[in-house]
Amino acid sequence: MSKNRLLTFILVLYCGASWYLPSAFAQSEMDLLLFEKKAEGAQNSQKQKNKSAVDISESLTDNLSKSEKKKETQSSESQESESWLKSLISKGTSEIFKEETPQTKAEEAKRIERVLQNRRSNAANFDISKVKLRMSPKEVEDTLTAQGYRKIQEKLEIPNFIKWRSEELCRQHGVIGFERLNACATMVAKENGFQFIEYQTYNRYITRETIEVYFTSTFTDNLAHRIFYKSSAPFNDSKASKNVYLNNIKVFDFWRRIDLKYGKPDNETEVKWGLGGKKPYLKASTGKLELADPLLKDLDTARMLNEDTRFANTQYYTF
Repeated sequence: MSKNRLLTFILVLYCGASWYLPSAFAQSEMDLLLFEKKAEGAQNSQKQKNKSAVDISESLTDNLSKSEKKKETQSSESQESESWLKSLISKGTSEIFKEETPQTKAEEAKRIERVLQNRRSNAANFDISKVKLRMSPKEVEDTLTAQGYRKIQEKLEIPNFIKWRSEELCRQHGVIGFERLNACATMVAKENGFQFIEYQTYNRYITRETIEVYFTSTFTDNLAHRIFYKSSAPFNDSKASKNVYLNNIKVFDFWRRIDLKYGKPDNETEVKWGLGGKKPYLKASTGKLELADPLLKDLDTARMLNEDTRFANTQYYTF
């Protein structure tokens, strides 16, 4: 019985070995082929490198001299880059840690002064009593009322070409008489959104200050394009010594406040701040300030002209 078991075990072992050995041999052959291909690729790349490095048409001494020159150029380039980097670092550290001499301090102060002198003010950011350009009538009223000003005048206006065309339309519908035509034209323009606030006047009686704000038409959203300020405080016609003294103090205080708020004017002759051209500007004289935006006013005029051109197509002619 034990002999039969031993024979069975040997038979099974022999069958397993006969199945495993071919697969193992196949795997080893595959690994060998992959290794040979890698070796061939490495040899080919090395040959290409040697081929590019060595020119067969030239002699051995020429090839050796070329390789030496190539090594020398590479080493010189690396040395140059290293020396440049070192000089840059040393220069930067010396510039940072060097002590300033009185001469360099004076030159730097002059440079800063030149920059400040050449710099121009942007008057679009200025304000007069917190009222800025391109504010709406409601914003202007709220701002000045909060500072104790009272609105004493407000004028409504309609562009002339709108008014005249509205009058013609009312006349065609049978409206006669100057007052009736005027009322009809105003009503038509108002219903079409062409009536706007032309200017507002505010007064502060305690300090005798007056502010007038002028607005564009509804073609540019009825925005402030000119702010005019006037103070009666520094003006006194009396020649008495006391009044002259007090008047001089008021004048001095006016210009001191101007200097503190707006700085040095860009144009000292005209006492004017601004970037020049049609851009916003601020102009000052004793007791008076004017902040204006000519570009916004020109834009308003251009848009009204375009609207007038659009209205030029009439229905009077049939040919």
